[in-house]
Amino acid sequence: MRVPNDHPLARTYVLLDPDLNTGAAESFRGTVEVAEREGLVELLLNRETSASAASAAIRSLEHDESPLTRNALARALRSPHPSIRILATGEMVRRKMVPGTATDLFQLLTTDPFWQVRRAAVNALAEGAPRELLAPASNDPHWRVRYALGQWLEEWGRDLTARDNVLELLLTPAPHSARLRDYLFYRWTGNAPAERTANDPQSWCPFWDWDPAVLARNLELLGRSGRREALNVLVRLINHPDERVRAWVILALREDGTPEQWEGAIGLLGDPREDTAPVLEALTRGIELDRIEEVAKFILCRPPTLPPLLETLPGYSSITAKSWAAAQAGEAFPVEDVRAELERLKPDLPDSNTIAPSLFAPDHPHARAAALTSDRAKELVENPTRETSWFVLSRAAKMCRVPVWKLAPETPWKLPATPRAPAEPLELPRIALVRPRQIGPDGPIVSPLGVSGHYGLPVEGYVRAAERGVNLFFWEPNYATLTRFVTRLSPSDRREVHMLVGTFEADPAKIRKDVERALRNMKLERLSIFLIFWTQSWQRITPDVREELESLKRDGLVQMFGLSTHNRGIARDAIIEGWNPVMVRHSAAHRKAETEVLPFARERGTSIFTFNNTCYGRLLDPSFRPSDCFRYTLNTPGVSACFTAPSTLEYLEENLDALQNPELPDDVRDRLLKRGEWMYREDTVFRKTVRAEV
Repeated sequence: MRVPNDHPLARTYVLLDPDLNTGAAESFRGTVEVAEREGLVELLLNRETSASAASAAIRSLEHDESPLTRNALARALRSPHPSIRILATGEMVRRKMVPGTATDLFQLLTTDPFWQVRRAAVNALAEGAPRELLAPASNDPHWRVRYALGQWLEEWGRDLTARDNVLELLLTPAPHSARLRDYLFYRWTGNAPAERTANDPQSWCPFWDWDPAVLARNLELLGRSGRREALNVLVRLINHPDERVRAWVILALREDGTPEQWEGAIGLLGDPREDTAPVLEALTRGIELDRIEEVAKFILCRPPTLPPLLETLPGYSSITAKSWAAAQAGEAFPVEDVRAELERLKPDLPDSNTIAPSLFAPDHPHARAAALTSDRAKELVENPTRETSWFVLSRAAKMCRVPVWKLAPETPWKLPATPRAPAEPLELPRIALVRPRQIGPDGPIVSPLGVSGHYGLPVEGYVRAAERGVNLFFWEPNYATLTRFVTRLSPSDRREVHMLVGTFEADPAKIRKDVERALRNMKLERLSIFLIFWTQSWQRITPDVREELESLKRDGLVQMFGLSTHNRGIARDAIIEGWNPVMVRHSAAHRKAETEVLPFARERGTSIFTFNNTCYGRLLDPSFRPSDCFRYTLNTPGVSACFTAPSTLEYLEENLDALQNPELPDDVRDRLLKRGEWMYREDTVFRKTVRAEV
């Protein structure tokens, strides 16, 4: 028997279709129908559900406080999608479910490979769990998680009577925790912390460069023999944040690594918070079993005393290496070969810390499906309307060897039509530039204030910016709304706007590929301004890179090229060597460019772009307007243009006011500089404590 077309099951059947379930889930928002609620819960619990569909299910269940829904949201903390784990964590706080899910939240804090999830777990645990569960965050590998904890500890520690208990939440001994302690005392007392020795990779890595692209290229230039000779050093780079660097380390270990070097690398891959599983997979994928056996037996059978290499590896964990080696027994070689070693090491090897999921309540669809008997399954197949869950009906159909589609309604339910207007071409008025600036001797004439697509400003925001006199935009490949804006323009209008684009690469072929991708994605004939982004070392700019940039200009793919950097010394040297334009940080909090960079630019006629004018919003204060931050930099001699990165039309309108009203009154300037001086002190301590790499 099929489900009647007018039955609730006819609607929830659509949730089984991956192409339609997101829209269906959204259409059930606020439902009180049992079948729809159960369908949304089943969608959320299905690990094959897409993140967009699972997110729609959570939104549609926002009103529902039933045990069924609360249980599903708690289980969503283990979703395969990071975004859903974050959403579920927020629901634990909103629904005051933190005490009952503290164990799961602690699991996220200590094992999740995404710092955004761990930060959400910190904020949730701080709302309603025992405070001692927050301790691991004090030594989290990502500074944003440590900072989230620091904000809570700072607030709690303002009470002098509670301060000792607060400090007990910092793990010891642990270098990150020690610096977090320094930060807290600074925030509580105002006294700057003492200097601490930091790890300098240049002291142990002769080919080190702070620019990841340069470091990766240095590893390539070493050649196989050079990498083989340097393997003891390369092992320490197995967890480098840049994938290009890790790839060369992995290749060197696979080609020439000794068992001891393999053990060192594996022992550095033990922190699940650093997302080490893909690195270990890349290291071992496709390796001959004989090689795996050699390494595993070396680890299991060596004496307890560490070899010299392993003694020198910061962060090395023998337990991680032994656990991996023990897992190879029975896979790469017989267990009997190392039976004695496994028994000896058994006390040292951790048990699985996976939390067993709680049982479903008897009335839960999953419990009903598990309790199905053959008679009940037959009954449901013959009359599916006696059930409210397609999860149960699917199990019943399978038990009866009947395709589940035979229970579906004769006429499939269709989602309510949602009119979607086509993306009409955009027509820009003639852009009337306000105080235009020439970039370089032969570059474009642009507005002094440009707009970045970093925070997803709606398409109409870029149109509004153009109407107000902006023709300069900052683009990267993931700036979706800015891409839509440009591609909806006519070819003639696209020639009226100027896109600043860049590359993080240091290889000529890859740089050209980045240019071609930008041109293709935005349907442009030529990039107005192309920069080598985030230049941290002059080793990034080799003769072949400079020649490729010149070639791109000769080929008409870029109008002009330059570089951007946080390093004022590099910016100054670039100006002296004739690079034009140059992009550098500048704000009321970071003013050293005014004496170390801008005078050289004025002397040589170099165009300077500035960025980070509001310090990502941290510079803002009620005593002045946000647009005053842009007025400040644009009124600084030597600055050609700067960028704002608004997320809303409201922010855009405020910041565009710096174009129409450029004057910065003296009293406002004084308040801005005072705030900048305070923030610079804060940033200096912050970089040396919370954000320091150790």
